[in-house]
Amino acid sequence: MGFVDRVVAAMPRPGIERYEAITMDEFAELVQGGNGTTSRSKSGVSVSARRAMGNTGWKRGVTYLTEQIAGLPWHHYMRLPDDARERRAKQPWLAKPDVEQTWYGFIEYLMVAMLHSGNGFAFKLRNEAGQVVGLREIHPGRVTTGIAPDSTKRFLVDRLDRVFTTRDILHVPGMCIDAGRFGFSPIGIMGDAIGSVLAGDEYASKFYASGAHMGGVITFPNELDAVALKRYRAEWQEFHEGLLAAHKTGVLGGGARYDRISLNAADAQLLEARTFGIDEVARMIGVPPHKLYELSRSTNNNIEHQGIEATTDSLRPWAQRIENAINADPDLVLADHYVEAELAGLMRGDSAAISASLTAGINGGWMTPHTAARIQNLPSPDELNYYLRPLNQAVIVVGEGVGSTPAEVLDGGVM
Repeated sequence: MGFVDRVVAAMPRPGIERYEAITMDEFAELVQGGNGTTSRSKSGVSVSARRAMGNTGWKRGVTYLTEQIAGLPWHHYMRLPDDARERRAKQPWLAKPDVEQTWYGFIEYLMVAMLHSGNGFAFKLRNEAGQVVGLREIHPGRVTTGIAPDSTKRFLVDRLDRVFTTRDILHVPGMCIDAGRFGFSPIGIMGDAIGSVLAGDEYASKFYASGAHMGGVITFPNELDAVALKRYRAEWQEFHEGLLAAHKTGVLGGGARYDRISLNAADAQLLEARTFGIDEVARMIGVPPHKLYELSRSTNNNIEHQGIEATTDSLRPWAQRIENAINADPDLVLADHYVEAELAGLMRGDSAAISASLTAGINGGWMTPHTAARIQNLPSPDELNYYLRPLNQAVIVVGEGVGSTPAEVLDGGVM
């Protein structure tokens, strides 16, 4: 069986061309180990996606961006005259990208891939008529990219013996440095910065693993031979090394004395270094620190606005990146049609602010109660589809004199 026409043996989707794509093992590698590349940072720590995901700040940042973008409502619209639009039924690939794959899971894959390798790839699954009815993920570590002489993209996929184009593969690039064609790997570009954060984690782990006696010396009034030195040191480490033995009372005999030569956690600025590591990750991944649960500078007065800022500055660019890649693909979206992620729900304030905003729109005459009810996900019957016009205002037409109110504008009188 050729690789182009592979069909799922169990419960296949009728009439769909299948491609070999990502496996569960490869997806686990993507989450834990990225594309398999590892770089040595200046801090001496080897940096990979696996190591980065082991850091609580990086893991939380990736989780926040991924879950928020994947959980957005994604809609299909058709453009109408006068900048109007109409919501249409979702295409099959948008409703369910693949067998046993949801849209949430597909977007989750794209986000994890872009955040670690810089690019997300998916095979286009077509029916017998050639229409795209599904999308199947490809592990980014399997894809080699290039530009053809006609400036179009080309893809080589590991274990598949042909060259693919954008007709075969949906490519969603992250931030690019090569004219916007292919994204760079954040792990590779920021290896030194991530390595410094990971080095702080490693130092903290070793500090706690050694208990309270890592940096100390035991002295004896008399000279000891090598056998006695090893015995005393082994006994001390057996009873006092590690967290379970930390802070226990030490016992020394033979005139021995224990002197500390190391710094405690406060003197070593261990806690401050770990907090700084969260701030570093927040800068690298583009997420406000409070979304990584670093709340030392957040208050009840500003947390709402910080949440709105996170939506506009952190989430919206990622949503637009995916929207643009999909809407620019003629195999997925017809002319005058587009896909859009709905961010409005994430930018709502508290109930008082929402009520004041909707009331101002209705009383100002530029929003109908019907629209306000839909925004609040409440029943919106046709009886609410009207505009209010303030009676204490009138239309001033430029050029007709101050206070003039033409009948054709005001329908015969002051409103």
